[in-house]
Amino acid sequence: MFGIGMDILVDALYETLSLFPYLYFTYLLMEALEHQLQRRSMIYIRRAKQYGSVVGGLLGIIPQCGFSIAAANLYATGLITLGALIAVFLSTSDEMLPLLISGNIGAGIILQILCLKVIFGIIAGIAIDKWLPEKFIKHKNEPNIHAFCQKEKCQCTDKENIWLSAFKHTEKILIFIFIFSLIFNTLFAFGGRETISDILGALPFLSILISALVGLIPSCYPSVLLTQLYLSGTIGIGAMMAGTLSNAGLGFLVLYRVNGSKDESAKILLLMFALGIVFGIISEFIV
Repeated sequence: MFGIGMDILVDALYETLSLFPYLYFTYLLMEALEHQLQRRSMIYIRRAKQYGSVVGGLLGIIPQCGFSIAAANLYATGLITLGALIAVFLSTSDEMLPLLISGNIGAGIILQILCLKVIFGIIAGIAIDKWLPEKFIKHKNEPNIHAFCQKEKCQCTDKENIWLSAFKHTEKILIFIFIFSLIFNTLFAFGGRETISDILGALPFLSILISALVGLIPSCYPSVLLTQLYLSGTIGIGAMMAGTLSNAGLGFLVLYRVNGSKDESAKILLLMFALGIVFGIISEFIV
C-alpha cells in the first residue's frame, strides 16, 4: 500500500512539474501583453485569431497536455478563439503516440490516426468560429488580461517585474493541478482502470459513447487507458479515437479553474463530448 501511495505521489509531482515551462511561458506572454499592449499589437492578435484553429490543431498533436493547458489560459483571456481552443483539445494526444509506437502498430495506421486528429481539430475549430451560435457560447472578441488577473487575485502590481507576476500565476495553477492529479491518480490506481475496462468489454456496442465519456475525465490517464485497450483488442479504433479526441488531458481542469463562466466551461465540455462521438464514428469507417 505504501509503495502504491508513493507511486501516486511521484506521478502527480512529475505530471505537475512537467507543465511548469508551458504555464510559465503562457503567463509571461500574457503579462507582457497586458503591460505593453498597444494598438498595433491588438491588430496582430486579431489577425492571428484567423489562423488559430490551424495552429492549434498542429500544436496539439505533440504528445503531452501542456498545450491544452496553455490554450485554456489563452482562451480565458480572449487571446485565442473558442475554435482554436477546441482544435487544441481535439488534437491533443498525451501519451497515445508513444503507446502506439511501442505497441508495434503499423506506421501507416499511426500516421492516419494523427492526421485524422489534426484534421478533425482544424475542421471543428474553423466551423465553430464561423457558425456556432452566440446563444450557445458567446465568443470572446477582445483580449481582457486585466480581468483575468483580477479574478485570480494574483496582485500583479509590479509592472517592472513581469517574470515574478508570471511565476505567481504559475504557482497558483500548479498547486491546483497537483491536488487534482493526486485525486484522479488515486481513483485510477484503486479500481478505476479495471472498472472502465470491464464496462467497455461488457458493452462493446456502446464503446464509442462510453469512451467519449471517459475522455472527459480531466486527467492524462484516459488517453493512456483507452490506447492500451485498443492495443489489447478490447475496443476498436472508433472508440479509441472518440475517447482520445474528447480528452484534453488537464486542459479541462485548468479551463474550469480560470474561465470566468462555469456555465460556458460546461458547454465546452458537452461540445467536446459530442464531437468525440461524431468523429469517433467517422474514424470507424475511415481507418
